[in-house]
Amino acid sequence: MGKVLQTFFDQAQQEGGIVWRMKLAMLTKMGPTIVKDAPDTPENIKLFKDSLQKIRDSNRPLPG
Repeated sequence: MGKVLQTFFDQAQQEGGIVWRMKLAMLTKMGPTIVKDAPDTPENIKLFKDSLQKIRDSNRPLPG
């Protein structure tokens, strides 16, 4: 359980460090220790995918 969800925390760590991991936990209301026991349901995967994309979008450099 939670193997797919854990990969989102790994991606957040690679892309933005601890700050992005914290943001992901806040947006999903699940921390990295909780996701180990959380089911990899389509709903949870969508929540994590959308949340990580939101973090990416909010941290893109402004054009110009």
